Amino acid sequence: MVSNEKIIPIILLLLIFHSCKSDDSDLYTEPTNGIEIGTETDESNTGESSSVSNASLEDITSGFRQLMLIYGFPGAQVAITRNNKIVYLESFGKADIDAEIAVDDNSQFRIANISKPITLTAISKLVADGQLSLNDRVFGPSSILGTEFGVLPYDSEEESITIEHLVEHTAGFTNSPFDIMFDDNALTQEELIAKVLDERSLSSSPGSTYGFSNFGYSLLGRVIEKVTGKSYESYVKEFILAPMEISKMTIGVNSKSESTKQEVTYYTNFSNPYINPYGINIKRMDSHGGWIASAKDLALFAMKSDNEASIPDLLDPIDKLSYLKRDSWNHNGYLPGSISVLQVGYPTSYVVLVNKSAPDYLEIIQAIRNFMREKVEGRTDWPKTDVVNDL
Repeated sequence: MVSNEKIIPIILLLLIFHSCKSDDSDLYTEPTNGIEIGTETDESNTGESSSVSNASLEDITSGFRQLMLIYGFPGAQVAITRNNKIVYLESFGKADIDAEIAVDDNSQFRIANISKPITLTAISKLVADGQLSLNDRVFGPSSILGTEFGVLPYDSEEESITIEHLVEHTAGFTNSPFDIMFDDNALTQEELIAKVLDERSLSSSPGSTYGFSNFGYSLLGRVIEKVTGKSYESYVKEFILAPMEISKMTIGVNSKSESTKQEVTYYTNFSNPYINPYGINIKRMDSHGGWIASAKDLALFAMKSDNEASIPDLLDPIDKLSYLKRDSWNHNGYLPGSISVLQVGYPTSYVVLVNKSAPDYLEIIQAIRNFMREKVEGRTDWPKTDVVNDL
């Protein structure tokens, strides 16, 4: 259990991962749940491509370097897709400052909240394949997760929670006094589930109120495991990522010593020692915030998720759930030491990954999005060559 000394900084971390709701703003305040940094908007990607093969995107490179200087990013990746081609893929700065290792196109970053669209895609596929229904109950007799967690009996509202409630953040789970996913790192996912059922009453009746919940998406990971008989990571890699030609994405690790050679080092301006890139349990966050990826990986994910038919998506639009049905949506992610931005749409999508965070992370996310919009919207000259390969 976290001590009272640690609870205050953990409460600050309630803002780390945030889900999506329809809204006209880029970053907005949910009155009952604090600041939302994972939003879906209907950002249109305007500007007709003239398909100029030698069109230069150097202004994006030079401009992003200036953005890095302003906000002190050690390293970053940026990818832009246009008409189902990766037309821009650039790596900037250092993956590790002390070791003087540069970020390259294969470097991997924690993507935080952008893990949720990946989980939602997996849930969408299971529903489309008839292995799951949005109306399936999560807890209680004849439910997906049954009665194996915590002390019985469950109350009637807990037993009324459905898959759809988890997907839409309306299950009624509370983040008070702090987000359970930032509790004692030694607790397993199963122990956390039991703790919530035993010790926390729902804040609202299931289906009645939106309330962002990392815990709800953690439960979706356990649902995927129960329905498929595979680990969450294995199912997603085999049935979601591999068909999208994404082979290197993986669930992150907790310590620097465990990380792969491709994973960047994370830096933060937070002075509080508890807000530490290596002081949180990333593995336990798998289905709500645990993936690491490169910008190229997420660009491929965007192209197979944008509802444009010339390169078929993994799922037919009719089979997608929630915001995945939209022609344009975005997610932003934040963790101590990392910031991630994903915009999905057609003809243009983009990804920005950074290996440093700071107390003004909301300003930084907004600055990144403003910069990318300025460079993307209304642009008429685009390269027609795929910088990775001709897809």
